[in-house]
Amino acid sequence: MQFLPLPKKLTETGESFLIGPKFVITLDTNCGYSEFCAAKQFRSELCRTVCTEISIEKAPQPVGPGLFLRLRDEEEEGAYCLKITSSGAELSGGSAGIFWGIQTLRQLVRQCGTQWPGLLIEDAPGMQTRGFFHDVTRGKVPTLQTLKELAERLAFYKINQLQLYVEHTFAFRGFSEAWTGKDPLTAEEILELDEYCRERHIELVPSIATFGHLYEVLKTKTWRRFCELEVDDAAPFAWYDRMTHHTLDASNPDSLQLVKEMLDQYLPLFTSNQVNIGCDETFDIGCGKSAALAEKIGKDRLYVDFLKQIIAYVQSKGKKVLFWSDIILKSPQYLRELPRGTTCLYWNYGRKVNEQEIKVLADSGIDFMVCPGVCGWNVMMNILDGAYENIGQMAKYGTKYGARGMLNTDWGDYGHINLFANSMPGMATGAALSWNPGDRRSWQEICRAYARLEFGEQSEKLMDLLTELEMNQVGTWQDVVCWRESQLLSIERAKQDSERIEHMDADKALNGYKKILEIEQQLVGFTAPEPRRTDFKEFLCAARGAALMNAACLALKKYAYHAETTPLALDCGTLAVELELWLQCFTELWRIRNKESELYRIRATVQDLCAFLRDCV
Repeated sequence: MQFLPLPKKLTETGESFLIGPKFVITLDTNCGYSEFCAAKQFRSELCRTVCTEISIEKAPQPVGPGLFLRLRDEEEEGAYCLKITSSGAELSGGSAGIFWGIQTLRQLVRQCGTQWPGLLIEDAPGMQTRGFFHDVTRGKVPTLQTLKELAERLAFYKINQLQLYVEHTFAFRGFSEAWTGKDPLTAEEILELDEYCRERHIELVPSIATFGHLYEVLKTKTWRRFCELEVDDAAPFAWYDRMTHHTLDASNPDSLQLVKEMLDQYLPLFTSNQVNIGCDETFDIGCGKSAALAEKIGKDRLYVDFLKQIIAYVQSKGKKVLFWSDIILKSPQYLRELPRGTTCLYWNYGRKVNEQEIKVLADSGIDFMVCPGVCGWNVMMNILDGAYENIGQMAKYGTKYGARGMLNTDWGDYGHINLFANSMPGMATGAALSWNPGDRRSWQEICRAYARLEFGEQSEKLMDLLTELEMNQVGTWQDVVCWRESQLLSIERAKQDSERIEHMDADKALNGYKKILEIEQQLVGFTAPEPRRTDFKEFLCAARGAALMNAACLALKKYAYHAETTPLALDCGTLAVELELWLQCFTELWRIRNKESELYRIRATVQDLCAFLRDCV
């Protein structure tokens, strides 16, 4: 059997229980609506396997052979005990514990069907906060149905917090200049999702940029006066620029009013008593309108003073504050100035995590969470093994230094090319290692457990193929974007980044192209279960996209960077056609799970690339 997360203590008793035609789910008399919802969720899972009618009853003792839910006072939040004997199963715990125990039972049913092994499971979460952070602002805005699907998947792996990253993709009143054409989330959608999450013991925490990363807001005619740098009306849109510029002018006393207007509209939609205010990557601070003040008091002091104003305003609303750690860690002495109840979010996405920085946070006395990543941004297929290493180290150091929890991140830089399904193995890994940081299973074991639970026992080799696929990505979407923006938009940093193509190992890219096509052919051979067919389509689309990025970067190396001896995977005319066919497939998949939002920007990039390729014929 495979479980994600792995229970803390599992004992096999040698007994077994066979589901018969009179299976009953009995709630004890203390159970309420939450436990009733959990029982219905389990019945739905079981009905995918058995054809018999399954009733739900309420009584002091089990009504018949089946599952008995016993609600008890929680000694430890989320803890549960599951006993399976020859006469049935009993699940006991607090409200959250029963819900998480139901997820364990659902995973057992997917593997064992109607014959359950005798088990005694005593389980509890290692980290009380186990979060997932999903980007809905870099170009892709999910439908409400997709966000509910995400919540379902998070709950299945015992994740209890969800944050949706918003800069401009909420329909703020009075901010239509910023969100028009982006298909933003609406207040009604947030309200419905909040309730949907609460029923699944997930806290939906608002996450909103309030200092840096305000490109779409600060380039409008209405709000540009608050931008640290002067806004160039003539400058075309650039993903790179949206990622790295447009910080609020912290020296302007009225800048805080902009933040307040956004918070006043957004926070009331959430039942959570927390809010992530962002405040990361404020690269421009002190480089424009606030230069004089920064020269006088220092950039770090200027940053911290404005940060404290935002925190004070949020706390005046009765909310606890979370914010990203990257800027304040440059001057960690300021951590002690922050109000009690503030939580610092330490992010690091590398294979080697900086333990010393985590220790600095712990020594400061501030509450903090560790924030790894699923490593999917800018590439067609997530860097699965890299995500495992990153998440594992974060879980290790977070546990060692007393982190409040883990917030696993899923970003969408440069248009959000990465598809939903590709991030889910990393999500499940984060769930497993935040619930049970002592889990010593290898990356391959965790991947195979995920594949078995999601796609059936015949799919355990699936994750091996996807890992091999990502390892053969040499030329990437980021390389193509940086080439385009450096050539067409004259962005110097993008030009520097695009030079990776010039130094790319051409033979490795060509071999990677061929290998990915072989992997794609093997993926076609898998039979996808009905609920996960879209996932398989996304895997196949990512495989073809990864192969074509290798081919495209070879062509760019040869013709844009004049490396004339570079071998090509395809002639340029054929490559242009293949890219256009891939774009059509990608477009259809995008529209299944997302609003139209900024798909047109991805289309424009591919079309410009194809035009360049045809000029090379």
